[in-house]
Amino acid sequence: MCHTRNATFTGWLLGTTSKTDSKPVPPQEASVAAFTFGNTGAVLDLTTPQLSSELAELDTRIHVVEGLIDAHSQLERVNKALQFARDRQTALIALQHEPFGYTRQQANAILDMPMSWQSLEERQRLTAEHDDLVARRASLRERVSEVLALHWFG
Repeated sequence: MCHTRNATFTGWLLGTTSKTDSKPVPPQEASVAAFTFGNTGAVLDLTTPQLSSELAELDTRIHVVEGLIDAHSQLERVNKALQFARDRQTALIALQHEPFGYTRQQANAILDMPMSWQSLEERQRLTAEHDDLVARRASLRERVSEVLALHWFG
């Protein structure tokens, strides 16, 4: 069985569903356009390495920026957690657990930001960057869909 042009595959390709059902998937799994053949696990990647790489980089940056925007929305709690941490490793762990739940990558990005990132201007810059990245990702996914459609349905 080959997943081809059906709602499940199209949704998976666009990052809205998993390969086998309609559950949402993380962006990392949906960033590469591929066909999965039956139960063999064989995957055929039909995108260029450049498109795959660019989508992966966009997904990673979007993920980090989303964490920064969220941290900016709760600066008081984030700052309090950092002030009471005994060292960077403890602060990193605190940001990864409740009430925050950031990934290690997001937590490191938060810890690496200078104090000036807490300004309203920086919040607006992060939001604009996020919007631009999401638009670029959507455009790339559309290009991947077009490449696949041309390849399979000529």
